[in-house]
Amino acid sequence: MKNSLLRLFVLSFLCLSAISTQAAEGQTGWKAGFSRIVITPEKPIWMSGYGGRTHAAEGKIHDLFARATALQDASGHRVVMVALDLVGVPKGMVDRVSTAAKAKHKLERADLMFCCSHTHCGPALDQSLTHMLDMKEEDWKQVIEYQKWLDARVTDAINAAVADLQPARIATSIGKCGFASNRRPPIGTGPIDHEVPVLRVLSEDGSKLRGLVFGYACHNTVLGFYQWCGDYAGFAQLYLEERHPGTTALFFSGCGADQNPLPRRKVELAEQYGRMLALSVDEVIASEMSPVSGAVQSRFREIDLEFSSIPSREELVQTAKSSDRFQRTRAQLFLKDVEAGKPLSPTYAYPIQVWKLGTGGVTWVTLGGEVVVDYSLRLKKELGAGKTWVTGYANDVMAYIPSERVLTEGGYEGDSSMIVYMQPSKWKAGLEDRIIQTVHELAK
Repeated sequence: MKNSLLRLFVLSFLCLSAISTQAAEGQTGWKAGFSRIVITPEKPIWMSGYGGRTHAAEGKIHDLFARATALQDASGHRVVMVALDLVGVPKGMVDRVSTAAKAKHKLERADLMFCCSHTHCGPALDQSLTHMLDMKEEDWKQVIEYQKWLDARVTDAINAAVADLQPARIATSIGKCGFASNRRPPIGTGPIDHEVPVLRVLSEDGSKLRGLVFGYACHNTVLGFYQWCGDYAGFAQLYLEERHPGTTALFFSGCGADQNPLPRRKVELAEQYGRMLALSVDEVIASEMSPVSGAVQSRFREIDLEFSSIPSREELVQTAKSSDRFQRTRAQLFLKDVEAGKPLSPTYAYPIQVWKLGTGGVTWVTLGGEVVVDYSLRLKKELGAGKTWVTGYANDVMAYIPSERVLTEGGYEGDSSMIVYMQPSKWKAGLEDRIIQTVHELAK
């Protein structure tokens, strides 16, 4: 305990020293704004993340938040990143909130990034991993009601961040944290990504730390009980905000779909991993960072990813009688569409986004779905190590996104997870190259 307190004291001193040196730097023309709004359900509703849940939440460890940061370069080009303590990002919500943001702030779709921590102790969401839950009609009504309230809260977070825009100094760097472990068998032997990308925002004179954006590639699944909690990512954000009063800390999940925090299942472990991650961030901001200068560029594209097969009506009728609740629910949902004259689509519109922060700065790649670690490792190698950030779980979390390796190997991430995500089949081979190629095109 004494060693930990001493380390915190030293880091705090180093952070203050590093911040004070920024006052001598030249003007950059950047502005930044931040907001933090509570999104904890006001009534007990069902939680998401695990299909075996049987009832609504019973309390909370801490609140859940929608945090937002608005960044604006010297030319006036503005982008907004939203960080949500949620299991997923419903596409419907993204569309609705994006429409409101464009109307009010003239933000194009490429200028908005919606990220989630993928906590498994967050609320059930409308049309996002929710059909795997054995909810009754009244439970569904509560979820839909919450989703409408959530849409408004996320919109408020964006509005508040834009309203808070102030001249700022922005810098980036990358640290390390080591509690993630590849969960595919044999456990702990597969690829990992322990990098911790960090964006630091100081006041114009460099005297005050105003905000932090940071990421890590690991499933946010230390906990699985019936209390609201942001898990390790939630604790990390709160620790940073407590240690740096007046600062807003935003977490994004990297390509951690096949990574687990081990060991897990205790609140103390979630707190421990949160502290570890927060300390990694503090070590980065206490070191020399790369100032961001120049313009921000933003691009967004949806590409059609193909499913390997589409079940026939006859196959759906048979599966709808299955004793497996997940298989049965999926078939029943599909049958409703088919019988309503809406044939199942052989493709899914997959979101890919790229931001470039400054001249020669960070290339920030944002991918939808639960993305396995192979993508971040490959993109960093191809786009430039140390200057490439890769975010998963963003803009739309519709399924796992396996690499070609994981798709071939099969298992949960490559195949069976598509059942709980209510997708018709696994993905068709070739999706990795298609996604990577699109990233390269957007990054040019």
